[in-house]
Amino acid sequence: MATDDADTVAVDAYRGEPSRARLVEVALFFLKLGVVGFGGPLVHIAMMEDELVGEDERGWADDEQFAEGLAVCNTLPGPASTQLGIFMGWVRAGRLGALVAGVSFMLPTFLIVVGLSYVYFEFGGLPSVRAFFYGVNPVVIGLIGGAALSMGRSALGASDGTRSVSVAGHEATVDLRLAALLVGALAATVLLDPNPVVEFALAGALAVAALRPRWLRANAGRAVLVAGAGTAVALTLALRDRLFDAVAARVAVPAAVAVAVGALWSNLWVRLALFMLYTGSFIFGGGLVLIPFIETFVVDAFGWLTGTEFVDGIAIGQLTPGPVVMTTAFVGYKLMLDTYGSVGLGVVGAFVAAFGAFAPSFLFVTLAFPFVARVRENSVVRAALWGVNAAVVGAIVGATAVLAVDAFAVVPGTPTAVAAWPVDPVRVALATATFVLFGRDVDAAYLIVGGGLLGAAVFALL
Repeated sequence: MATDDADTVAVDAYRGEPSRARLVEVALFFLKLGVVGFGGPLVHIAMMEDELVGEDERGWADDEQFAEGLAVCNTLPGPASTQLGIFMGWVRAGRLGALVAGVSFMLPTFLIVVGLSYVYFEFGGLPSVRAFFYGVNPVVIGLIGGAALSMGRSALGASDGTRSVSVAGHEATVDLRLAALLVGALAATVLLDPNPVVEFALAGALAVAALRPRWLRANAGRAVLVAGAGTAVALTLALRDRLFDAVAARVAVPAAVAVAVGALWSNLWVRLALFMLYTGSFIFGGGLVLIPFIETFVVDAFGWLTGTEFVDGIAIGQLTPGPVVMTTAFVGYKLMLDTYGSVGLGVVGAFVAAFGAFAPSFLFVTLAFPFVARVRENSVVRAALWGVNAAVVGAIVGATAVLAVDAFAVVPGTPTAVAAWPVDPVRVALATATFVLFGRDVDAAYLIVGGGLLGAAVFALL
């Protein structure tokens, strides 16, 4: 009971009371942020800190509350800046304020993504549009590579067992055990294409074993039980089709139940919503973590998008001022447009996908905040999260390497001057230049537009 009381006090210390004036204030700020917040999560966080944090009555939170909220949001699965916005709405006006903040922040980006999705699929066959995306596709590969490098530096230098090593002539602080997890996740993603959730969970367990061996020895019985349960879940996921067939052959399932389950799963609306809820619940480390999820399921298993379409969808997400996770709206739009041939239902599909991907963030912030705030400093939890973050970077790089095969390939319609090459040198050069420039803090939107214009110029000249 004491713990419950402590949690209630912790929640009450943060959660604000809704009023019409406060809700309007929350809506106006986050609509503005959703329109002008180009530059990614760091810009969003900086704008919130600059305009919402203060000790007087105009401030929504003080420095300590903001820092704690940011730390918890970085621990939770989901896009950190979006969750921080939901947190600030919660601090200002309770759960209703959190909902208003999230919707207001994401609405401009949703509308932009839907509009650009319409243009992409309606006019993508035109030579000029094809030429533009000829240059955009490799730029996105370079952007993801640059972002993964930055994420890797943070992930490998986060633990309490780092050492200084020389990488390409530069000194870097890394934990070699986490580096091994990163490389293992990269190789597994390329060679085995595993379920990303299983991959991340295994990395967390291995990190605890490697980084907290004393705790593991002291809690060997508990660890064996958890490992056994995790192995059972992983095997169930890996062998789910065979297990389902075996159970169905031996267990008399009522026909009505079998028909209902089959009808639900065969319904694309249900499958889209459930998959996006699943994805939104496990995107540790930021929006780019959706890449291994989409590449594994949407591109390979479900066939809703081609690899090229998915990379172009990421580009569209990067062109907006909001979170790149809104690429999920592109997926939903394409799926329902293909299924029904209706732009209106494509827009509804985009909404269902975006709602599914972002709903977990709202629930995590408003319901799980007290628990996460309490356990995030636990040494075992920290070790597991370090392992998960390392595996996330490896999975992103591995999935991007698979997508790069399509991005660099010489395909029909490639300018004739490069058509005889085994890979397209123009696109490789664009990806390499993007990787370098993004590492020097050139904004992603400029790089995407510039790459598209260069691609169009190459088509015109060659």
